[in-house]
Amino acid sequence: MPPLDNDVEWWVLLHGTPLTPAAWDGVAAHLGRRRHVLCPAATPSGNARDAAAELAARLASTNGGLPERAHLVGHSFGGQVALDLALLAPDRIRTLTLICSRDTPYPAFAAAAAALRRGEPVDPGAVLGRWFTAAELAAAGPVVRYARSCIEHGDCRSWAAALEAIARYDRADRVAAISVPVTLIAAEHDQVSTPAAMSALAGRLPRGSLTVLPGAAHLSPFCDPAALAGLIVRGRVA
Repeated sequence: MPPLDNDVEWWVLLHGTPLTPAAWDGVAAHLGRRRHVLCPAATPSGNARDAAAELAARLASTNGGLPERAHLVGHSFGGQVALDLALLAPDRIRTLTLICSRDTPYPAFAAAAAALRRGEPVDPGAVLGRWFTAAELAAAGPVVRYARSCIEHGDCRSWAAALEAIARYDRADRVAAISVPVTLIAAEHDQVSTPAAMSALAGRLPRGSLTVLPGAAHLSPFCDPAALAGLIVRGRVA
């Protein structure tokens, strides 16, 4: 990681669950040509009680390794960590980008988390079918292969903690306090962070703007990292 020079433009990218910082490799390669990019781990401990808030507090701490001010980007669960970080340390956020994320609870994930806690097997095909389009699955590109590896080899307790947090996450009455520009990117066929949920979030934000990607699923944006980087940078305010 380069030294934290706060006079340069910093971008902090937070991944979803059960993914890893490597989810951002393609995007970071495009952003990093003229910018400094950090992709910290947004992986909660298996016994976290409020995973998003705990991760945000850790990142905001003096040991969190973040620059004084940055453009903050979060996908899925990472978007909720980003929201909490923007609420906790607003003076450190220049802009916020939320990709396929929401500010309201998704209770159905409580059952999925409980199944993980019980050690029940995960069907990678079913999960991937929610994350990607049929064409993307048929092509079996590097992002699909990476996601499958995360499902098959990820820490189930950590994944469960993140899903429990998503099931209960509710910041709908607080996000109006976020004054920086917020770019929201929704996928048309996302079954959790639906375009309707993200449109409602955009309406609660003083400076929120929403783009819906037609034909896309939850992880589809990462299949074209150059295009995703372009959407992220478009929300930048000098």
